[in-house]
Amino acid sequence: MPEKVRLVLSKDADIRSIGASKSEIMQKIDDGKDLLLDLSAVEEADLTLIQLILSARRSAADRNLSLLLTESAPEPVLRMLERGGFIGPAPDTRRDFWLAA
Repeated sequence: MPEKVRLVLSKDADIRSIGASKSEIMQKIDDGKDLLLDLSAVEEADLTLIQLILSARRSAADRNLSLLLTESAPEPVLRMLERGGFIGPAPDTRRDFWLAA
């Protein structure tokens, strides 16, 4: 069973700062680690965060690894998901990953 690694994302998860998070996440996946993403500190989010997480989940799954959230996504992330059309109102099952932690 792969080792689980917890990664805490910074309060600003936007295009200006997402590169460092991407490098760290992809390195852990390349190293064969299951990931637990902690988004609790995120205060600012844009579509680059959502794209990174969705892409990383796919990359992890392709390697038989998991990428989960430590807890439900914070409000700034949920707002971005809704505005971007990534999730709709309940009972949209796409919400499950973002809210079930």
